[in-house]
Amino acid sequence: MLPAILPLFPLPRVVLFPQTFLPLHVFEPRYQDLTVEVLNSHRHLVLALMRETPEPGDVGETVPVFEIACAAEVVRAEPLTSGRWNLLVQGKAIVRVVEEVPGRTFRQARIEELPFDSSILWPGPHRRRFTESLHAYAASEGIESQLKELLELPLEDSGRLNTLAMALDFEPTERQFLLESKDLVTLADRMIQLLDFAVGGRSIREL
Repeated sequence: MLPAILPLFPLPRVVLFPQTFLPLHVFEPRYQDLTVEVLNSHRHLVLALMRETPEPGDVGETVPVFEIACAAEVVRAEPLTSGRWNLLVQGKAIVRVVEEVPGRTFRQARIEELPFDSSILWPGPHRRRFTESLHAYAASEGIESQLKELLELPLEDSGRLNTLAMALDFEPTERQFLLESKDLVTLADRMIQLLDFAVGGRSIREL
């Protein structure tokens, strides 16, 4: 079970998904403090997408974030000079940021873990529809070989969809749309929408 209050790491253009990995380079003092706190305790933090791009020089200390975010575990930490760190985090669960909690040099939030139902049956016709959209997108982007490698990874359906959500060229707000899915079928449906939209947009541009 996750702690009720976790450090909050706001990111301007990145959305993390459960079961996927993300490297982080920590250099700003308040996030150095966050890293030390995390490594000396539960090794968990929340990564949340900023709702707006911060001004130059702003590290996101007051920028609002999306309510739905991803709790992550630090699985590797490499200390560098001047208090900097290279971290590798793995997404663990979708959470809701209930409120931010003051009192530390870094942002922290009270969270609640949200259920994600991966047990709903994924009907064969629906799965074929998803596969068709995925391969049409890969052909339009010229990434057939990369997609083949991704699809050969030994992953369950939820892990496969989350990995695709991280790997494919979606906009940050589109990834946020995927992250907010409540179950496997909703996630697949939303990804079909984004894939078809991308293919349709490319067709229009090439006219």
